[in-house]
Amino acid sequence: MRPILARRPSDYIAPVVLALACLTCWGRLVIQPGGLIADANRPGIDLARKHDSQLIGNDLTRLFLPRQVMVARQVAELGHPSAWDESGFGGRPSVGNPQAGLFYPAAWLAWRSGSPAALGWLTVAHLAWGGLGTFFLMRRLGCGVLACVVAAGCVQSSPFVVAQAYEGHLPHVWAAMWAPWTFLGALGLRDGDSRRGLLLPIGLAMSYLAGHPQEWYYLTLALLSWALFDVWSARGSKRDSARLAVCWAVPLALSLGLIAVSLTPEIAAGRWTLRSGRLSMRHAGHYHVEALNVLQLLGPRALGGPADYIGETNAWETLLSIGLVPLLLGLLSSAAPERFRRPLRGWACLLLVTVIFAGGRALGLFAALYEVVPGMDRFRVPSRSLFLASLAASVLAGFGIEAVLDGRWHRGRLARLGGRTQIVCGVLVLAGALVSVLVGGRFSGDASRWLGGLERLARDPVFWIAMVGSGLTLAMARFFPGRRRLAAGLLAVLALTELSANGLTWGRVSPASRFLGPDPIGRAIAEASKEVEGPFRIRAADTIYSDLRAFARGLDKTDSHDSFQIQHAADLYSCLYPIFRDEPPPLLALPMGEALAEYRRQVRQGVLDRMSVAFLVAPAESRDASWPVVAEGVSDGRAFVLHRNPTALPRAYVVPGVEPYSGNPVEALSAFRRFDARRAVLMTEDPLRGSNGARQAFRPAEWTSTDPDRPVLRVTTEAPGLLVVADTWMPGWTATVDGQPAPVLRGNHAQRVIPLPRPGSHEIRLSYVPPGLALGAVLSAGSLVVLLAWACRGPAASGPKQGKCAAPLRWETGTQAVSGPIGVDGIDPSIRPSRCASSGTTRP
Repeated sequence: MRPILARRPSDYIAPVVLALACLTCWGRLVIQPGGLIADANRPGIDLARKHDSQLIGNDLTRLFLPRQVMVARQVAELGHPSAWDESGFGGRPSVGNPQAGLFYPAAWLAWRSGSPAALGWLTVAHLAWGGLGTFFLMRRLGCGVLACVVAAGCVQSSPFVVAQAYEGHLPHVWAAMWAPWTFLGALGLRDGDSRRGLLLPIGLAMSYLAGHPQEWYYLTLALLSWALFDVWSARGSKRDSARLAVCWAVPLALSLGLIAVSLTPEIAAGRWTLRSGRLSMRHAGHYHVEALNVLQLLGPRALGGPADYIGETNAWETLLSIGLVPLLLGLLSSAAPERFRRPLRGWACLLLVTVIFAGGRALGLFAALYEVVPGMDRFRVPSRSLFLASLAASVLAGFGIEAVLDGRWHRGRLARLGGRTQIVCGVLVLAGALVSVLVGGRFSGDASRWLGGLERLARDPVFWIAMVGSGLTLAMARFFPGRRRLAAGLLAVLALTELSANGLTWGRVSPASRFLGPDPIGRAIAEASKEVEGPFRIRAADTIYSDLRAFARGLDKTDSHDSFQIQHAADLYSCLYPIFRDEPPPLLALPMGEALAEYRRQVRQGVLDRMSVAFLVAPAESRDASWPVVAEGVSDGRAFVLHRNPTALPRAYVVPGVEPYSGNPVEALSAFRRFDARRAVLMTEDPLRGSNGARQAFRPAEWTSTDPDRPVLRVTTEAPGLLVVADTWMPGWTATVDGQPAPVLRGNHAQRVIPLPRPGSHEIRLSYVPPGLALGAVLSAGSLVVLLAWACRGPAASGPKQGKCAAPLRWETGTQAVSGPIGVDGIDPSIRPSRCASSGTTRP
């Protein structure tokens, strides 16, 4: 069996080549090291969300970077990220949000740096890390250095992975880049290498903690399927089956223990979140591979890029491409030497299953698993399985290099497959381009898209260089077998060059100042807020004032671009979503249209007042005459107006009474327009109902600490009253009043209420401890101790490559017999297996 990294000069050159290929693919970021991976000029097209506004930027600038800016500020001010997130929808947990990634060690570096470009460079580092893991994985499978370099380069520069990164799906990429290391750990366990087997629980844990569980979930399903097949294939011996089951179960359970510090708070918070139930098939099946995506096998830009996509949904979710040269190498892998047969079949099976799954409902596998596999209904994008498909295709491309080096592939029909495939591709592209030019305007719908895709391929120089270059190289390898090493090297260069060129042409890198530059809206709010006492919130249209700009200034913007919400808060705040849209004409045309529109405006006003929304930022054309305008100006070329809410309540205040209701959100919304919020708070019962006499009239409270997890308030009362904190109520909040424990109740359907039964000068201290965090921390700490003990245990006594999880196997070669573990890697094909000493069965 080949060692993972032999001590040869070529092995040390390989990481340098991979690093250069990765930096070339991300040449735009290298040229602008302080830039953001986003297009600041053109928005991406998402045809599955036709009714949503097309905003400049991507999920990096809309979702992940605002959170990173907020957490970096908390780390700088408090020394640690907060467990409670004040931003958006009145607040929600950070510990408990599966996309927060608070426990991912690599993200800590970005927070400490405070640079907006840190997330982009962290992503490039993850891509290099994934490539390195693939290199070691291929060495474990017995491949030579050249094949390892090709497979690793295909992973780190995969068109699908690069497209996801350019769309700002950075945690998705981080999670996916742990997959090669996880598979490497699984191979180590199967071969009895317990030290290397540590990579299995570590890789799975890091994949989950990265901040996007979907990639971890699909990776776990793949490993579970492999484990079940292993146990089933050893059915001849109950002892072997039990050993294999334990061999797989222990590291998988250990990985769950490692992520418990994040997982248990998420489970505890799950019953309160907006997505506590399963997604419908309609929502879960939007983004899936279509027949039209087959054109992308020839070139990733066949259907266009993010801003000029002509496919079914968008350019980044369904990119069915590994590159033309790697695709041809993958086809050649079927002629790889005999020693690669078993791993080749396994990786080909993984590729086939993940591509079929990415086809969504149309191909049936996703729909079937969606109904029967627990947890599948939590994720809405089946095409994310293409992360695993990219890894599998990259491994097959590495096996294709081995097939070229083997020297026997050119004798069969497969020898002519490469050249014929090239010719067919060229003819199709040229014919499509010719037809498109001659009859372009006569086709519509899918036909025009197919022709448009072929026309784009015909104009793509990268496609022609890859096709012609690989065709000539394969012809040389066929007719001049002595030059097969040269041919393999040329194919490797072509593959890495094609992928790097596609990465360079795919997306854009923009200066951070385009998203974080001068902020006239922030300055106008700072000037107008001098008359506002205490913390407040703003409501702003995303098209005019982004979360990124607001969070960079420390402003609490209620309409955060995030789907993680608390259900009872969303019951109220969802009525604010259409606040910047005019009422549709058919509504006003109805006999009750005006009355209904007025009713909605009153309900929204009641919610905005209770949320302490002091300012409204709107486009100039959407000015609302009901609120006074305190500032006007131009931001990023668009005119804006800043409205002041004259009836906004403070973030914390005391009221005398209770307005009873049944707990129904519809009743709560209706009640908001009926009673004065300064007179009462909406609750199911009055916590001070036993007290007699006068109650404390409305009085604002003073904030003396703005730590999101431990706010401190002061207020003086002359009579009993109810302190209302205009932040979302959740289990985990506790309070003390003058050092004595006090209940934190739920009022206004979603906010916190603390009874103040006695008059006097009060200090109220609130504290948030995420439910489930203590249990999760204990489980993770225990799992970490087990992991360290495992690492310190030393090699197994039975041999350097054999452990308790591997049954010994005798191999006979002529008259000599040797022993070794069950494995699929690096066994000389001339060695034939005999009966297993432990079970009496014959292994294939």
